[in-house]
Amino acid sequence: MSHLILTAVGGDLGETVSLSNDSVPAPTGDDLLIAVEAAPVNHADVLFAAGWFGVYPDVPAALGAEGVGRVIEAGPQADRSLLGRRVLILPTFAHGTWADRVVVPARQVVPVGDSADALQLAMLPVNPATAHALLNDYVTLRPGDWIGLNLANSAVGQYVIALAKRAGVRTLAIVRREKAAAQVRELGADAVVLDGDGLEDRLAKALGDHRLRLFLEGTGSSDQVAAVAGSVETGGSVVAFSSATGQSPALPLPDLIYRGLSLRSFFILNWIATTPRQELEKIYGELAELVEQGVLRVAVEATYPLHQHHEALAHAQRPGRSGKILFTPGQSQAQ
Repeated sequence: MSHLILTAVGGDLGETVSLSNDSVPAPTGDDLLIAVEAAPVNHADVLFAAGWFGVYPDVPAALGAEGVGRVIEAGPQADRSLLGRRVLILPTFAHGTWADRVVVPARQVVPVGDSADALQLAMLPVNPATAHALLNDYVTLRPGDWIGLNLANSAVGQYVIALAKRAGVRTLAIVRREKAAAQVRELGADAVVLDGDGLEDRLAKALGDHRLRLFLEGTGSSDQVAAVAGSVETGGSVVAFSSATGQSPALPLPDLIYRGLSLRSFFILNWIATTPRQELEKIYGELAELVEQGVLRVAVEATYPLHQHHEALAHAQRPGRSGKILFTPGQSQAQ
């Protein structure tokens, strides 16, 4: 079994990540042995390796949070009908999907169909599920309602725009550069504004008489949240799902106390742990169908075999990157 491991927390990933080759363990209990087809490199993986994530690595730590693959062996208590099935590998930050083989408990996989693109399916467990939860778990949205989001050209942002558009919910996107604005308009955002001085005025002009029922916050910038808060309806919600700055956002006191705005948060591992299994399977099944239909799709900039991990990790951290980076152990094995 070839897999990538973290040998030290923090520092240059080129020095702290290495390729290990071990014997393939036989699955026990209800564990499943999965041949990994594809696994993405997410920003959360980089934060995990740096020790800045919600789960701290116990080195040597297996790397890779999510992916897709086929069940090739099952433990004695596992469902035998899963053998040969393609499955999503849900994130745990414990089992490591940057591998050609991985053993995971059956509860950490969800079966999906065979016809959708493996690269798109590999990215399904984290970002599309995050987008789905952000749109469904905090306020009741109806067709014609407005929501706002920053980091709109990120993977989560792209999925939010696609899912909102499908539901008839209108989106106002905040971006930092005109190039990103053009990309987000092409994705289908209903209004796009640039961040910076005068943001309040640009938001008011874009929304007119409308107000946001929900604002999805991923920057960690209290200044931006303060600028946006006046455009959120009384009693509306701001939901933090990331922090590009590493800081905690805050609501201005008048909006918090007098207007009843709420500041809430989302973390994918908590969501998976608390969502009933039947509901998880339903949500991931619906998202997989949308991938198959082409409704949910993000750009892929490059794929790499495991032995090119230095190049892959450097590419994933490159500024101005326009698409996702994935490991494709299944393809490299077949070559």
